[in-house]
Amino acid sequence: MSDTETPDFEIRVADWLDAASAQERIMEQCVPLPGERLPILQALGRALAEDIHAEATLPPWDNAGMDGYAVRGEDVEGATPSTPVTLTVTGLTRAGDVPSAPVGSGEAVRIMTGAPVPPGADSVIRVEDTDGEEEPGRVRIVRSRDRSGNVRPGGQDMRPGDKVLRAGDAIHPGTVGVLAALGREEVFVGGAPTVAILTTGDELRGPDAYGDVTSGLGIPESNGPMLSAAVIQCGGVPLPIPRVEDRMDALAQGIARAADAQVLVTVGGASMGEADLVKRALDHAGFRLDFWRVTMRPGSPFSFGWLPRPWGTQPVFGLPGNPSSAYVTFELFVRPFLLRLAGHRAIYRRRVRGVAGEALRGTKRTLFLRVEAQDQGGRLTVRTTGHQGSGLVRGLVTVQALAVLPPGAHIAEGEHVDLLLLDPGSGALAESPLESLRR
Repeated sequence: MSDTETPDFEIRVADWLDAASAQERIMEQCVPLPGERLPILQALGRALAEDIHAEATLPPWDNAGMDGYAVRGEDVEGATPSTPVTLTVTGLTRAGDVPSAPVGSGEAVRIMTGAPVPPGADSVIRVEDTDGEEEPGRVRIVRSRDRSGNVRPGGQDMRPGDKVLRAGDAIHPGTVGVLAALGREEVFVGGAPTVAILTTGDELRGPDAYGDVTSGLGIPESNGPMLSAAVIQCGGVPLPIPRVEDRMDALAQGIARAADAQVLVTVGGASMGEADLVKRALDHAGFRLDFWRVTMRPGSPFSFGWLPRPWGTQPVFGLPGNPSSAYVTFELFVRPFLLRLAGHRAIYRRRVRGVAGEALRGTKRTLFLRVEAQDQGGRLTVRTTGHQGSGLVRGLVTVQALAVLPPGAHIAEGEHVDLLLLDPGSGALAESPLESLRR
């Protein structure tokens, strides 16, 4: 460019929403996908799209919580090693047996854990508190601590008509166990959103051209794989598009290739430089911008809007190209959208209070620091993962939470700090923790 040429910078009016308002704007426009029926193991990680009620009584009968002897509590009252109570053993009941004949006065039935407690018995004496039938057919009870104990009532878990699972519940291994207990082989679940990931930048190099990175001629393309993994972790299906060069024709082709995805995530070209052409390419495709720029660090050039597609309108998330900016903006804005799209009820990260293990200095914008968290003497102590430059990736290996510092906040070592825990899997809260930060 000569000295007389005008720089071709992108000139747009920024909205400068706070993070909570940006998140709210996005989530208000999210409509869950249609559901589908799947075998329960294939539904792992998905969200239920139906309420599920019990059809049977579980457990179906009073059952033993210990291996031992089913007795009448009044018969063993006051039993001690020096004054044992001797009872006649009239039978044996194992798990899976039908209930045995009633237990009468002075009688006991040998019983295994989970076996139905026979009529008349109201206590199961653990075998350790007996002589184990040293004399066959007779048992001496040497302690009465289990009087009225170790009997698990029938129906304690569920009864017919009980609502056991709700639409929006995440399906994890425990949920699969409950579904099996309910007699379900299949379940109706929310859809798995398909997400096109369009990374841009002439400087990016994949593994096939990593020699350019080692020679100082390019930088690694880490955003595409990172965000694909993040999409998978929250139950979506990533559709990565090969890296697109900073040319309008290449960007137009990349946007066209993403036409069938239910969500488009663009990475890079989000600011106002001469090569930041993504917004222009989107505009040429009919893009309707909802907002651009958020008062946060990292990730302020974030944008959100909609593209017309033959099947409807496609939500488009514009993430900054610096890896840590892309990571944080995906966490705050894309991840909860995808989870709600998939029908999950709990879509936000858990918010807890930790203790700063070092001084944390805020900026004029809300700051989201990548931190490690350790339990020290019952306190969750956090320290930064290292330098917080948005172009750095190494700290993403050890990040366990985002420490949230309001504008201008300075937190001294030992003071409390708000954290968003980066647990794996789906979200943990039904309401956004950012709301309380805005208030």
